[in-house]
Amino acid sequence: MTLTQHVRNGWYLGAWSDEIGRTLKQRWITDIPVCFYRLPDQTVTAVEDRCPHRKYPLSLGHLDDDGTLQCDYHGYRFDGQGVCVGVAEQADRPKAALRRFPLVERDGAIWIWPGDPELADESLLPDTSWLTDPNWTHVHGVVPLKARHMLLLENLLDLTHETFLHPTSIGNAAVAATPIDVTVDGDRVGFSRRMIGIEAPPFYEKSCGLTSPVDRWQDGDFYPPGIFVLNIRVAATGTEEPDGFHMKVLYGMTPGRGNETHDFYALGRDYLIDDQELTKFQHEQQLAVMQEDVDALEAQEIMYATDPGGTAESSIKSDLAALRGRRAVAKMLAREQRAQQDARIPHSRASV
Repeated sequence: MTLTQHVRNGWYLGAWSDEIGRTLKQRWITDIPVCFYRLPDQTVTAVEDRCPHRKYPLSLGHLDDDGTLQCDYHGYRFDGQGVCVGVAEQADRPKAALRRFPLVERDGAIWIWPGDPELADESLLPDTSWLTDPNWTHVHGVVPLKARHMLLLENLLDLTHETFLHPTSIGNAAVAATPIDVTVDGDRVGFSRRMIGIEAPPFYEKSCGLTSPVDRWQDGDFYPPGIFVLNIRVAATGTEEPDGFHMKVLYGMTPGRGNETHDFYALGRDYLIDDQELTKFQHEQQLAVMQEDVDALEAQEIMYATDPGGTAESSIKSDLAALRGRRAVAKMLAREQRAQQDARIPHSRASV
């Protein structure tokens, strides 16, 4: 099986805030084992989940009340900064430290930068204030996906698949039939689709109480390498902004171990925010749609992993955003690899 190389100089959604407490939690991110936990002051921290002594997973150790992390294989102990402060039951104090990852905890999400800490730029994160805006409500979670994260990225940047994979919920012919406008701003890729006077897909008909015809907007923004935000507006046709029903979907496409991906999601809306039945319905629909995607992407992963090559890929106009997204990730990976090569040059010359 061909394994995908992952961009590490970028933000990924590492966990939802409510997933991380005083219990050690392991999650593989870009092929790195990461151990998440909270210090006594509730600050979240993340370290490489390998003890520098003999590589035992620290997530199988334990956390003392004062925030000291102990490896439960040979007793190495680390303070909240990841510095070794001794070995349990022994007088040794080895010079060892854990690799700690830059984190940003904001609006209930924990973002992690698995690459060079010097490059971690918080301004690259999208606006997620709607996750805590009292005028919005949302559901969130994470779904395991046994497929490379690029397949999920292309799935989200080419929503024409809704017509064919999700015809009983969010898709109908209008999605595939309506062209998109694509914009590129640096590494960021955006698209917009305006479907005017169309039949309402079943999901929107039920969750908005609309009858056809409707206007449906899709405005997607890809923040490479692994964040996608879809802004949705649905309204009776001809309704002017700001009226209408607004929804947002956040996807954190976080590469895990090998060709596996953590498929984080949050689905929010700005209407009927106290309607628990509607929230339950929308969450069930979101998970059903994601399962249809997971089934498709895992089948696609097998085809990619076993493809002997030699056949040219075919693309059409509706692939443009996905192709731009693919290019953005490839450019980021190339930059990262060049920087790594440049960093190795002085050492190589010195050893000649």
